[in-house]
Amino acid sequence: MCPSFMATRNEKDTTRARANILREFLTHSDKPNRYDHQEIYDVMDLCLSCKGCKSECPSNVDVAKLKAEFLQHYYDAHGVPFRSWLIANFTASARLGALAPALYNLVVSGKWTGKLVKRFSGFAVDRSMPLLYKTTLRSWYKKHRKGAATGTEAAASPAAGAGRRVYLFCDEFTNYNDTETGIKAILLLEKLGYEVLIPEHEESGRTWLSKGLVRQAKKIVDQNLRLLSPLITEDTPLIGIEPSAILTFRDEYPDLAEEGRLEAARH
Repeated sequence: MCPSFMATRNEKDTTRARANILREFLTHSDKPNRYDHQEIYDVMDLCLSCKGCKSECPSNVDVAKLKAEFLQHYYDAHGVPFRSWLIANFTASARLGALAPALYNLVVSGKWTGKLVKRFSGFAVDRSMPLLYKTTLRSWYKKHRKGAATGTEAAASPAAGAGRRVYLFCDEFTNYNDTETGIKAILLLEKLGYEVLIPEHEESGRTWLSKGLVRQAKKIVDQNLRLLSPLITEDTPLIGIEPSAILTFRDEYPDLAEEGRLEAARH
């Protein structure tokens, strides 16, 4: 079930090995921080946080959650690597790049400049970097709504969707990279008679969780629950486009929410 094991065929890259090494050191380590062991890091390193183990393992062991918790404690002892910090801060760097998306894309995709960026960031020089769209989904949405309200843009009237309102979670990946997909989703929903609203909210927290920065992810979770819980009901649901971002609401938010917001996180 594990992609890294399917590639390496090495026992240490199995879900079983990852669960066992955590059990071993958490049970027998004599360090104050029982997560502070290079051996655990080596075994967890190739986990892709894909959650295949949770869906396919008979015991529903979620190694992605175990890895995130381990990394947070490991970083407490060793600091956060620059590449991990950069990935976790994807939204901030994308927001900065979106000020001049054409220039950003030219730099990261250039033959020489791209290699320099990837070497500095700690990425393999042969991999491609995600490019930014010419506008963000939020910027397009504001113009689209304004154009529909004034009649200067062909769009579904909000009145046509009266009583059929949905809130769209504008995740960080659709907002900056896959904006065309978001635009088409909004236009399709409006064509079907829905009023589509993008509420104020923070990023999903997915990038922070993927790099094990659980405490920062928890802050984002609580802020999103504060902003969204008054709006979301069975009649006005929250929907999204990027699976990993929406899965975060269902899978991680109930675990990370403050006690007073647990009910909102579960629903």
